[in-house]
Amino acid sequence: MEAFVRFRLTKDEIYFANIEPDFNVLPLIEKHFKRRYADQKWVIYDIKRGYGLFYDLEKVELINMDFPENFNFTKTDDAFFATQEFEFQKLWQDYFKATNIASRKNMILHIRHIPKRYWKYLSEKQPN
Repeated sequence: MEAFVRFRLTKDEIYFANIEPDFNVLPLIEKHFKRRYADQKWVIYDIKRGYGLFYDLEKVELINMDFPENFNFTKTDDAFFATQEFEFQKLWQDYFKATNIASRKNMILHIRHIPKRYWKYLSEKQPN
């Protein structure tokens, strides 16, 4: 699951990632992200279970958040996310396009490594 988490910078300077795993994995991935991103404030929010982890540079806390009913977790909303986030996502998408070798495309292998159920939250899989 750790490989399928994509953080986006909010206007509050907190990196936010939403996930929708089949199982309750937040307690299992907490240590990895606390070590890996110890210098940044972040939230990993499990949409399916309605709770998340918030790291404030000192400790990780369980949180609940109230999102508007029509909030689209797959869209990068300019009211919620920082302006530069859009530029970073565009760069990331351009990088993936530039490094793709069309003649070596193998969708069966690709789907085996990155299941389609995770694609909606991966910035490199979003339309430009």
